[in-house]
This record gives sequence, C-alpha cells and structure tokens, in this order.
Amino acid sequence: MTKMGKKELILSTKPRYLKASKKEKTKILDEFCENTGYDRKYAISIFQAKCDYRRVARDGRKPRAKKYGHDVMAVIVQIWKILDYPCGARLKPSLIPLLESMSSFGEIGATDEIRKKMKTISARTLDRRLDNERCIRKLNKNRGATRHGSLLKSSIPIRITDWDTSKVGFAEIDTVSHNGGDPSGNFASSLDLVEIYSGWSEQVVFMGKGETATVQAVNDIKEDLPFWLLGLDSDGGSEFINWHMVKYCERQKLFFTRSRPNRKNDNAYVEQKNNTHIRQLLGYGRFDTVEQINAINDLYRNELRLFNNFFKPVMKIVSKEKINNSVCRKKYDIAKTPYQRLIESEQLPNGQAEKLITLYKTLNPVQLKKAINEKVKKIRKMQSLTK
Repeated sequence: MTKMGKKELILSTKPRYLKASKKEKTKILDEFCENTGYDRKYAISIFQAKCDYRRVARDGRKPRAKKYGHDVMAVIVQIWKILDYPCGARLKPSLIPLLESMSSFGEIGATDEIRKKMKTISARTLDRRLDNERCIRKLNKNRGATRHGSLLKSSIPIRITDWDTSKVGFAEIDTVSHNGGDPSGNFASSLDLVEIYSGWSEQVVFMGKGETATVQAVNDIKEDLPFWLLGLDSDGGSEFINWHMVKYCERQKLFFTRSRPNRKNDNAYVEQKNNTHIRQLLGYGRFDTVEQINAINDLYRNELRLFNNFFKPVMKIVSKEKINNSVCRKKYDIAKTPYQRLIESEQLPNGQAEKLITLYKTLNPVQLKKAINEKVKKIRKMQSLTK
C-alpha cells in the first residue's frame, strides 16, 4: 500500500474506530494492521482522539534547536574572516589551532563550552551556517599577460606526469602582471612560487618581465626558503623560457621543466595562488613606480608570507574518480597549513624545523592580518595618487 493510500485509510477508519466498542476496535485494529503493516501500538496511538495525524503536513515539522548558537558562530566568523573566508573543509582543522594562537595574544575570547562545540562542528555545518555570511562578500576574477617563449623549447622537458608529492622541494612558478590592462611601457610583475608537497608559497615583485630580473627574483626567493629547492616548473612564458633561466638552473642543480602550451591546469598549484595571494589583495590596477614596488615587496616578504604559510590551511587531492565518464569525484585530505606539512614531513635541513616552531610561537595572526590590510590600503592609495 502506498503512503497516500495509508493516509486515506487512516482518515476513513479513525472516526469509525473512535465510536466503536472494545470488541469492534480489536477487529478494526487487526484489519488495519494487516493492510498497512503498521505495528499495533503505533496504530493505537494514531487512532487516539488527541493525535493530530495531519499536523506535520499542515504545519511542518518542529525545527530542531540549533546546537551551535550565535556565541559559537561569532567566534568562528572572526577566525573565518582572518583566514580570508575558506570553505568548511579548510576551515575546520584550523579552528582550534588558530583560536589558541589568537587567545594567547588576547585577540579573542572563548569559554570552555564554545571551545568544546568548535571541536565537534563539522565542515558541512560550517559551510551551511556561513552561507549567509558568504553571500554578503563578493570575490573576483582573472586576466593574464603571458607571452609564449620561443627559445629552447626543445631543450626544456615538458612535465606530463603528476608531481611526486611525497618529496619536499619541487615548485611551480608563474608571473602576474600589474599593467592595469595596458601592456605598454614599464610595469611591475609579481613572481609567485608554490612548493608542491606543502603548499608553501613565496612572492616577490620587480619591474618588467625581463629574463635577468626574473632570475634574480627566483634567486631571492630561493635564499629565504626553509627547505632545499630541487626543481622548478613554469609555463611557456618568455620570462622563463630563455638561456638565463636554463643556465641558472644548471648552476643551482635544479630540475627545470615547463608545462604544455595552452594547458593552464598543468600549473594548477601556482595558478590558484595567483588569485588568492596576489589578485585578491592588489587587484588588476597598474603599478609602475619604484615606491610602489618597494611597498609591495615590504608586504610580500614580511607579513604576507608569514600569514599565508603559518596560518592559511591548504588541502591536497588524495584521489580522483570518473563517474559515467563525465563527473569527476575528488577526495581531499585534511586541511593543514604549509608550516604543519613541512614539520610533519621530517625532510627539512638540520635545525630548520626548530627555527620554524620557534618563529610560529611568536606570531600573532590577528596583528599580521591587520598589518597586511594596512599595507594594502597604503599601496592602493599610492596607486590612486599616480593616476
């Protein structure tokens, strides 16, 4: 019997049941339970005069009390905002570590009850409860100025297989142009480097996109890395595909590869960071003065690299599965910061792990975020003055 049929049977049988004698009620129940398959006790309960069988259809179900109230969500939103609004899967593993770090500097307060609830909240619940907050804020898109290099393409191997993500030291690099939509004249370019195993990222800005300046920027970043750099992978831009870069990699004993033409996803690791670590902060305006470059480098090489690498969680794909040759189901690991992944790797040079741990204990994520916002405002103001 269908659900609709059972409902109709209840509506027609209940008035007769309420007026029947005890013996007649027994017969009605026997017949009703045989037809519907309901348990006898349940049938008796819905035939009671006080039972409103149609209440749920008429009024809806009583909403379940919210387990995570406004006090819990207020603390979570503060942490979510500090981390630049990540998804629930990236936010969940970082809630308690960042709460403890912020509490140690007196930047946030939370009771034991709030801490207990923050430990149990799921990633899906975070996404659902933050959905309204997410609608209020808007993010945006991408424009590029890569020119394909014409030299040495046959000498530089194409990386056509997936990275060996079990080893620290292999990185992708890319440049982001700050030309404001006008490629004429001299303008600044940001070099973005992302280490594959941990997601550790570094940025530096320089004038133009010349071969010598690009090599110098790569070397500046290499000197500050807490791990040994083993290999570089770039797109086909002329700032990378040239003799200067090839000779530099040979001298430094770096394995240098390039991606396939017109295959942006070959550089997926660094392309993502181009947006989150550069474009979202500096936008698409033009920067073309020494003062602007110095201000941007002051941001990149100090607060931004510390905040991104020590406090911003990164997720890594564990597996991909094709469904019906169309939908790709991806599974991710637990989100961790690049700092956590490097410490857990046990592949750092001697003494580097201890240095990173000591540095981490001195960092206040709220003060870092405030300093980043202040420097970005200053840079944008410098940009408006030059227009």
